[in-house]
Amino acid sequence: MTPDPSDVQALFARHYFYFAALATLGTLQIAVSIGGFRGLWLLPGRLMTRYLGVVLIIAGAALFFLMPLWVEGPWAAGSVEADSSTRLWGRADWGDLGAARNVNDVDGGLSGTGQATWFPLSALIAVIVSALGGLINRKLLPDRFERNEAVANRFGESDGLELLETSDYLAAVKRSWSRFKVELADDARALLALSDRWSITVLAWRRWRQ
Repeated sequence: MTPDPSDVQALFARHYFYFAALATLGTLQIAVSIGGFRGLWLLPGRLMTRYLGVVLIIAGAALFFLMPLWVEGPWAAGSVEADSSTRLWGRADWGDLGAARNVNDVDGGLSGTGQATWFPLSALIAVIVSALGGLINRKLLPDRFERNEAVANRFGESDGLELLETSDYLAAVKRSWSRFKVELADDARALLALSDRWSITVLAWRRWRQ
């Protein structure tokens, strides 16, 4: 059976999303473990989180490139050639894996526009999963967060990303938003003071304050 391009595109988009989500989640876990941002760790330990990140990246790539062995698609055994429009629908064999994913976008392969859509979504999912993992860790292991916070407080109040060293993502966002609302007016006045006294921004600010 000759593949329908719309079916091929839907299949590729789904598989690419799995790949991008796992790889992005793994990369994020490695980064936050190095930075010490415990509020985004999926596991309670730094090294465990880092190793998990490596496993997730490898798993995403392996899943994407090996799935043609057990998932039917435009890579039936013996039909994988340079011209992707001549392929048949079915499962690939080991000899076809090298070219199984090489499908032209006009024949249903994933285009640059499709990748630009699915990758940000996968990155968002990775951040959400990491935030949930950090929240669960804080609920299950509050002592570790409290020890980190006690150490951080000795060097002054944390700010920005540093909040994730001592709290989960939701708590960090809440504290950052509260501080932003308090400091917004002072920061705006400080910036406007650097402007020309007769600039449009200064005049608008004065009029708004009246």
